[in-house]
Amino acid sequence: MSDLIRFITTRKLGFGANRATKRRVFFNLTLIALVVAILILAQIFVVSMSQGIADKWAYLGDGHLQLYLGLDNPLPTDPRIVDIQRVGEVNGLLYSPQDNKMVRIKGVEKSYFTGVRKEQVTFTATADIPTTLPTIQVSKTLAQELGIEVGQRLALMLVSDDAIRPQLCFVDTIYDSGYRELDETLVFCDISFLERLFGSSIGQHHEIITTAKQMRSLRADLTSQGYVLSSWEEQNPALSANLATSREAVLGVMIAVAILCGYFISELSSQMVEDDKARIATLRLMGIRPLVITRSFFLTVMSITVISLGLGTALGILFARSLPPILAKVASRSFVALSFYLLDFPIRIPTFDILIIVSVLLAASAISVHLSLRRVSSIEPLSCVRFD
Repeated sequence: MSDLIRFITTRKLGFGANRATKRRVFFNLTLIALVVAILILAQIFVVSMSQGIADKWAYLGDGHLQLYLGLDNPLPTDPRIVDIQRVGEVNGLLYSPQDNKMVRIKGVEKSYFTGVRKEQVTFTATADIPTTLPTIQVSKTLAQELGIEVGQRLALMLVSDDAIRPQLCFVDTIYDSGYRELDETLVFCDISFLERLFGSSIGQHHEIITTAKQMRSLRADLTSQGYVLSSWEEQNPALSANLATSREAVLGVMIAVAILCGYFISELSSQMVEDDKARIATLRLMGIRPLVITRSFFLTVMSITVISLGLGTALGILFARSLPPILAKVASRSFVALSFYLLDFPIRIPTFDILIIVSVLLAASAISVHLSLRRVSSIEPLSCVRFD
């Protein structure tokens, strides 16, 4: 970079300039940074919520992987397996004095709600009343829909592949996972209760908990060892597709907004040229080539853009990190409009998505600024006399 380009660029950035120039640079930098922060925050929020929903289904609904053991297969041992639990499932119709509902009855062992699963669910009420009836655990959502209270007796019609069994049950616990779509149909009970009613006719398998990153590699390795497995995505294809589509759609919207932001930045360069017509004409009159002036303005605008991108990205991540306590307070208020959304999820930083948004904005800005600065060459050297 020549000394002249460096001098013009630093002056345009406000170094050694008057207060009005510094205010204009600060305003533009702040405005771009806020737009970038909102883009980054929105993408982090959507990705974190989508992954949070996937985690709820994996930990409580189906496990990351479902293992169907043959007669000759022992339980697999692998360091990537965080937890493995035997479960049984049947469908059922739950009756209450207020209403009835088709539910999914999931039989689990006493060690089911431990470790990582315990972190995904909150037990809001537990009965201390002794009972000889089979106990069930219903969700807070289901309890509100059916008017159920802890300690209440309910009629339950259980249906397996080849048998129907009516049963009077005792509501032992009310749980809340934070995700309504999962909670409103899922009822837990002891697996021994289902085995006593249906014997071997209940659908039994083992749920494997691992990490989302290791799920596919673990499945491939276990399959090569002769195990039969399926994933939670295969068990819930519509949900999995919706989560992937929503993430891609929001990323597409963020990219479109980033392109529009690039156009706004080009307007910034056009305004700079318009405000500095007299100075540009004077520089042309001094024999400075239009290319030097164009490069100076380009470096000025892109410097503001890069600084704004850095600040905006940092602010977006900082805002996202502060979301969990805010979302927890919102969730505790039980707003009806937000009842179908998961608000209890850890924040995950989608590095690849952020890089895409930042890269698109930077490229769109560079192209639009380059095109807008072509008007510098059209400013005649003697046009400065109009401004004397």
